[in-house]
Amino acid sequence: MVSVSGKEDRLDSREVKARGIKRREFLARGMAAALGACVLSGKARAVESGFLPFPESILPVRPFGNTGANVTLLTFGGGGLWANAGEDVSLRLLTEALDRGVNCIDTAYSYGRSEELIGRLMPARRRQVLIHTKIATRDRKLWWEHLETSLKRLNVDYVDTLMIHHLEGPDDLEKLEGKNGPFELLHRAKEQKLARWIGVSTHTDSRVLLEADRRHNFDHVVMSLNVATNGFSDMGFEETALPVLARKGTAITAMKAMGAGRIVNRFPEFDYKTCLRYTLSLASVPTVTVTMPNLQFVLNNVEVVKGFQPFSQKEMAALKEKAQGELKASFRDFMHTHKDFA
Repeated sequence: MVSVSGKEDRLDSREVKARGIKRREFLARGMAAALGACVLSGKARAVESGFLPFPESILPVRPFGNTGANVTLLTFGGGGLWANAGEDVSLRLLTEALDRGVNCIDTAYSYGRSEELIGRLMPARRRQVLIHTKIATRDRKLWWEHLETSLKRLNVDYVDTLMIHHLEGPDDLEKLEGKNGPFELLHRAKEQKLARWIGVSTHTDSRVLLEADRRHNFDHVVMSLNVATNGFSDMGFEETALPVLARKGTAITAMKAMGAGRIVNRFPEFDYKTCLRYTLSLASVPTVTVTMPNLQFVLNNVEVVKGFQPFSQKEMAALKEKAQGELKASFRDFMHTHKDFA
């Protein structure tokens, strides 16, 4: 294991083999000495042989920051209505998306049955996808346990990105940075090859996101990016966070492109095509995660990315102007009280 001091305390690989210790148990040598009650029980396991090659796709792809991977413009969103559509339906929808070339899945420990459903397909599909999951708890005694559970549910040895879920304001950042706290454990999981990359998801505060990234150097960030998240005095993700992270080479997944039910189908000028095209037209956005709870959603979104044409700067400015007022205010007010844990 890797202790808080950074010193390694691992068994020699020959000794591991001689004792018949499986590779999945190899690095699960308790973290009790370093973390007190936060013990690695054996389910969270490192991979001796390294990570799988990056998946390819028949869909259009973009470079995923500086990671070396290429990702499809569409990521399968594993939360919300999809995870609650019923087991058979949910599995058919995910299978359909993967069959059509989607090569990223976004999920979270707190998304109900989402991780378990994804895990059903992984024995046959793991080489075809990048899996990103998120852990929400701020309790250091529970954090590693949640990681173990996520890996077990997903039926994988590691995830491609492990994230802190739902970074909020300065107080939340301070809470996450405590000794042996979630950020420290996040880095330790990467050291132990339980995650290829690390990062955060965040919805409302671009400045706190940038400060967290300055301190912790994330590989991948999931953030709100849609027609309502622009404006330096507002959420500011488009103007404040996106260009800074893009210059660093941080991989970016956009979320809430459809407005979490506050834009699409509520404002007729902003249908799903317009919203998806707007977010994908932002410079340096490789992929957008979208929840797709029925087959038509899968087919529609795949068609948009297959034939994607970016909006011009003039068209983007016109859409921002149309989004001022009620649309922008309703989304902002919703997000400031919304907890994206389901």
